Amino acid sequence: WATNTQRDAAGYLTSDTHTFSTASYAVTSERIDLGRSADRITPGDVLGTVRIRATATDPAKAVFVGVAPQSAVTAYLAGVDHLVVMYWTTGHTRNVVASSKPPTTAPTDAKIWTAQASGAGAQALSWRPSNGEWAVVVMNADGSAGVSVNADAGATVPDLAWIAVGWFAAGGVLLAIAVAFGLCFWQNHQI
Repeated sequence: WATNTQRDAAGYLTSDTHTFSTASYAVTSERIDLGRSADRITPGDVLGTVRIRATATDPAKAVFVGVAPQSAVTAYLAGVDHLVVMYWTTGHTRNVVASSKPPTTAPTDAKIWTAQASGAGAQALSWRPSNGEWAVVVMNADGSAGVSVNADAGATVPDLAWIAVGWFAAGGVLLAIAVAFGLCFWQNHQI
């Protein structure tokens, strides 16, 4: 179902679009933990390329979308009010209230980003995830307060039909084992 109905024309398995608005300076994700660098399988092997799209609800505002290591985002937004998205699927958020000072540098000038996109209209950040702790940040491109965007997230995960076939086959094997054990048990306990 997801492979056939949730993929867009570019091949991304995409979430629903959510609107996030805050009077503060940024909207961020919670810490995204993608494992240690010693892990053999990288998140990019599983997710493929991740895409975050954001469009300012005010067409006159340019929007910025960036992904960076969590520690760099924490340092960049230290003392800056921002909104943290806790659960993407429900759009649940929490406010981080600090000193209400703006960031010291506009996001487009900060040198912390692993991937970024900015400008007027819809902006799409594409990123091949790697191990580590990450955060996604959405701001006005000039760093001003009052962020309001429509956003979605997607990834080029492998064709889910093969995963479904694998689970179906595994279920069939487990069913055959259960039937065999049931027959053995029944034959051994006949009167």
